[in-house]
Amino acid sequence: MLKTRYLVGGGAVAAVALAFGLVAAYSAEGFAGPDDPHAVSFAVVGDSITAWAGKESGSWTSYAGADGVHFSGQGWARNGAPLALMEANTPALHEDVLVVLAGTNDLRSAVPFEERLDILDSIVEKSRMDRVLVASVPPYDPEPGLATEWNAALREHADDAGYAFVDPWEGVRTGAARYAADTTPDGVHPTPDAARQAGERMRDAILEAGD
Repeated sequence: MLKTRYLVGGGAVAAVALAFGLVAAYSAEGFAGPDDPHAVSFAVVGDSITAWAGKESGSWTSYAGADGVHFSGQGWARNGAPLALMEANTPALHEDVLVVLAGTNDLRSAVPFEERLDILDSIVEKSRMDRVLVASVPPYDPEPGLATEWNAALREHADDAGYAFVDPWEGVRTGAARYAADTTPDGVHPTPDAARQAGERMRDAILEAGD
C-alpha cells in the first residue's frame, strides 16, 4: 500500500519520494539481505534527506550500504517530517545501528533545543536500539546559522548521551556553512553526488559504531 511517506518495517516496503519537484513512487518487494553475513546492519529515522529512495533522488542510504554495511530497509522517514512526527512513528528495531538524521524541518521552530533533544532521546528509546549514530543536518542555505547552531547542540548532546556522532556533510559544506557549488538543487537537499559523499562518510561511521 502506497502512502505519502517512506515507511519501512514489517512486510513490504512502500514509498512515495519527492525529488526536485517530481513525485515518484517506489515500491519494493523487500530489501535484499547482505552479501556479507557479517555486515553491520543499520536502520534509519529521518526526513526527506533519508526518505528519498533510490540514487536518482539523492538518499544517502543508497550509498552507505556497501563494503561491510547493510541497509536493512527498516525504520521510518518522511519528507518534511519534524522531530515530533518522527518520534510518533518510530518503531521498535533490531538492527546493529540506528542512524538518526533529524532536525532540518525544526530549524525555524520556536521549540527550544532542550525540548527538541528530549524528542531525539524519545526516538532512541522507542527504537530500543543500543547503538545509535546521530548525524548532523546538511547545510541550510536560507539561514546557514540555524543549521550550524543545531549541529553544535546535536554534537554536544550525543557526547553526553553516549551516542556516536558523524558530520557526513563536511565535503559539501563551505566555510560559510552553505552548500558548495553544484551540490544542491534548492539550498536544502543534496544532489545525488553530494548524497553519495555523505553516504560514504555515513558508512564509515556506521562501521565504527557497530564495532
